[in-house]
Amino acid sequence: MNKPQWKVLLLTAGIASAEQISNLLERHGLQLFAADSSTAAAVLCRRHDFDLVVACSPEDEAIAPLPSPHCSADIPILFLPATPIYQAELPKFCSVLNEPSEETLIGQIRLLCHVRALQRTLDERQQRIEELDRLLGQQQQSMKQHSDFLDVLASRDGLTGLYNRRHLNKVLTREFDSATDRQTELSLLILDLDFFDELNQNAGRSYGDFVLNDFAARLTSMTTPKGICFRFSGEVFVALLPDIGQEEAVTIAESIRRNLADKPFVRGTEQHQVTASAGVASLIDHQPNDPDHFITMAERALFLAKSEGRNRVVGFRLGERSGANTSQQNLAQVKATLSKTLDKTKKSAIESLQLLAKDIAGKENQVHIKTVRRYVELIGQHMNLPEPLIRTFKNAITLHTSIRLLLHNEMIKKRQEFSSDEREVMNDFPYKLLELTELFDFFQGERSILLHHAERFDGFGSPEGLKGDEIPLGARFFALVDALAAMNADRPYRKRLPPEDIIAQLTEGSGAQFDPDLVSRALQVIAKHRLLEVDPALIDSSLHTLGARTSGHSS
Repeated sequence: MNKPQWKVLLLTAGIASAEQISNLLERHGLQLFAADSSTAAAVLCRRHDFDLVVACSPEDEAIAPLPSPHCSADIPILFLPATPIYQAELPKFCSVLNEPSEETLIGQIRLLCHVRALQRTLDERQQRIEELDRLLGQQQQSMKQHSDFLDVLASRDGLTGLYNRRHLNKVLTREFDSATDRQTELSLLILDLDFFDELNQNAGRSYGDFVLNDFAARLTSMTTPKGICFRFSGEVFVALLPDIGQEEAVTIAESIRRNLADKPFVRGTEQHQVTASAGVASLIDHQPNDPDHFITMAERALFLAKSEGRNRVVGFRLGERSGANTSQQNLAQVKATLSKTLDKTKKSAIESLQLLAKDIAGKENQVHIKTVRRYVELIGQHMNLPEPLIRTFKNAITLHTSIRLLLHNEMIKKRQEFSSDEREVMNDFPYKLLELTELFDFFQGERSILLHHAERFDGFGSPEGLKGDEIPLGARFFALVDALAAMNADRPYRKRLPPEDIIAQLTEGSGAQFDPDLVSRALQVIAKHRLLEVDPALIDSSLHTLGARTSGHSS
């Protein structure tokens, strides 16, 4: 292994034997650089990393450009003074030789160069330690950020970004204990989106997720700045309101309810009205025993809101915890639970029929049902009909279409129009629907629609020849939207009608086949939601015609 070639800076000023020393150093394999002035020394120091500086004395002006005037922090200095000076007077890493021999001079130079090498090694290791400290700090910071991020993920709902139920348990305990100790108010809201399962079924889970996200944003906005919001489960949300009492909390919940009732959830061309029921409880007014009891109180109020018809806010009433009032509240809770169970049972029955029909008729059946249900919802909302009534109308349409395909699929798929015998079979179909749905009491609301859906507004329909308002509203609704969906779809025996022909058929059928008021409402909805690609002026003309016809009949 080759010995390192040390770099030595010789400041020749003041050294009488500078040339002799220069030759000696080069002879011993040292790489020598000579400078006779401070300027020359400064230039060389900028260009080279020296292992040693040899100078006359600490007062040598050529030492000034070095990092330290008398002793560089990094470079050892060997002084060869013209007059004796003492080592004790010099700082560390500096040495002095008074008239040294050649062997002594070379030995001292090598010793100081080794000191420089050791110093470099120490500096490098110190730098490495500092770098490792920096990297360790970065790693610890990164781990902390990662840990904080995992805490956020563990405490947040993945869909809405609100805090989840797990985090609610932690926050509620903290806020409950804090409010109890400080004797300050704390209110709890529990909100449930009404008929959300049906919304998922009709509009799809993607739209349902959109509603949940939008509602979460509305809830957060309307409980700011003090509210802490959580997704409790499914379509149930919780808002914790520190320093807010029962009365103000009910006001906040009512404003949230009105916001939903007044502002539909709109995504592109699709929009639906969604309502919410809410229960409210407060710490000071109701004195819950612990956080779990607090939630139970708000849930009891929510059960009451749902059992009383939904789309309302109910505050927990302390007196209802005892005596007859307890029975009343428990009855309301049981009623709400049974209602939800029956809704699910009815829904399961309808879904089963749909699956059977789908196996027989294919996806066309599902497309027709979805189209008709959408028309019902849009027109019903346009008329401000109650959501339960709209739901009954949609259930009736699903039952009708599914059972008809199960019983008469081959006849319906024919590429020719019905014969007189087939028409007679179809005229008896309402009675078959009546017979089948009488097996289930929970189809009572749908039964009259199914029986009278083929009636005509002018009284020439079947099966009983009812006329005008004698026909149930749901049946009049059914006749119109079913015809609209049929005209706007391909049939085995014909292509879909042009949009202009559909408008003409609806206008001509007004007062004969269809309820005139429903036709007008349907045309308005078609124009508003662009259900048909037709000139708006044509719809305006039809509405004018219907208006004139209605005025003529009135006079």
